[in-house]
Amino acid sequence: MVGTVAFVLMIISLSMMIISGLIAAVVKTR
Repeated sequence: MVGTVAFVLMIISLSMMIISGLIAAVVKTR
């Protein structure tokens, strides 16, 4: 149970990092 929660949190943090990186790239290209 605890392992799955940690896994989900890790995926969410990774996706947030990727999304913020994409947004930064879009802003830089503009």
